Amino acid sequence: GGKKNYVEISSCMFKFTVNFLALTDAISLKITLHDQKSVEAIWQNFLLIFSCSNEEESVIELHQQNSSEIREKVNALVDEFKYDLPQLKTLSAYFRKLKESEHFYFLPNLKLDQKEIQKLYFNLRAIDKRIDFNETEMQFDDLFGDLFKNYHLKTVGPKRIYIGEKDKEKRVCRFCQNKSKPLTFRNKAHGISEALGNKTVVLLEECDECNDKFSKTIEPDIIQYLALFRIFYDVKGKGGSKKFKGDNFEIKNDGNVELKFYSADDLLLIHDKVKLDGKETISLQNIYRSLCKFFLSVIDSEHLPAFTDTIKWINHDLEVAQLPKMGQLISYHGFTKQPKLVTYRRKTDDINIPYAVGEFYFTCVVIVFILPFTTKDEKDFTSESDYEYFWDTFQHSKRTDGWEFIDFSNDTKKKSTININFSSPQSHSKRTLS
Repeated sequence: GGKKNYVEISSCMFKFTVNFLALTDAISLKITLHDQKSVEAIWQNFLLIFSCSNEEESVIELHQQNSSEIREKVNALVDEFKYDLPQLKTLSAYFRKLKESEHFYFLPNLKLDQKEIQKLYFNLRAIDKRIDFNETEMQFDDLFGDLFKNYHLKTVGPKRIYIGEKDKEKRVCRFCQNKSKPLTFRNKAHGISEALGNKTVVLLEECDECNDKFSKTIEPDIIQYLALFRIFYDVKGKGGSKKFKGDNFEIKNDGNVELKFYSADDLLLIHDKVKLDGKETISLQNIYRSLCKFFLSVIDSEHLPAFTDTIKWINHDLEVAQLPKMGQLISYHGFTKQPKLVTYRRKTDDINIPYAVGEFYFTCVVIVFILPFTTKDEKDFTSESDYEYFWDTFQHSKRTDGWEFIDFSNDTKKKSTININFSSPQSHSKRTLS
């Protein structure tokens, strides 16, 4: 009798949402139709696939395992409603992607916060590694307990999202407060640079003037900084695959990565090390500005007043000599070709930790950065002790080995150098940027 409660009515539209969460991937499907009977029929089919029945009632099983039986039922569902809901095809693709017998969660119309989602991921990892459930609970609280107590979390990147006011007549540009002349919102502004492979995160509240300015002033620097990873993993930005050219080299990826030097004299292979000299000049501060610009592009607009001076700095209207260090890690654990950004916004009055922190993922690169100049901060976190106290609250990051803490305060344009270290297959290869 309670099954129909999952179908919501909104402005004569009948809808429900189903989410699937597995270690391999996650997917969210919104089912929306004018016809109530059709929506309820689809819902009944989902129940048949992902619930077990006894003589008295049907019980939805949130925890499931992928199987050929489930895939057959999903394919039958997709085939039955393929004309009304062609987007259901992604469901078949999703279950083909999951491993045989892989554990996953079926979450119908359940709105989970970031803590609950992380806990489900931890449970899946515990099952995958055959770790005791109670031990996993303790590990989760140890790593994330203080983090969720201190911060609101939001993740963007994996799913398509349009951020900001949809009505162009009501829009206010986040970065110039509509002071640009002429003010227009014709072009698509990506919340994270499209050149870094972002196809899903779009900011509606960035005017064409600001969008054009940032694409010429600060964003080329972070694109250049991450160019080696972009080429190596063939991340397709605007216009598809790119080459990476320097003063003494060229790298391209046509299915195989090819590193070509312009002359034999340029190949300085000394003790398995190669030095690549960049062609373009970059400002380290512009890399920091770009990351903060990404952060301010994806948060809710109601929080922007706290970042007035941060926006001035991004626009080069505020000069600064010293910034907090940024943590950088090379890790394949969260590898992604679609860039991902996790925003942390403080929910307490503890001035000993930063008000806003970003965690940026691009291929195998992870960068953690503090948003400077907010009105909610009394410290600038440039001192060693203040930064160390902050880092202690990020236990999920701190307990991972390999972090470098880099000073991005220099605002002078300089050519970049990439040092590649080669080693035997047994000891793997290493790449470092400087």
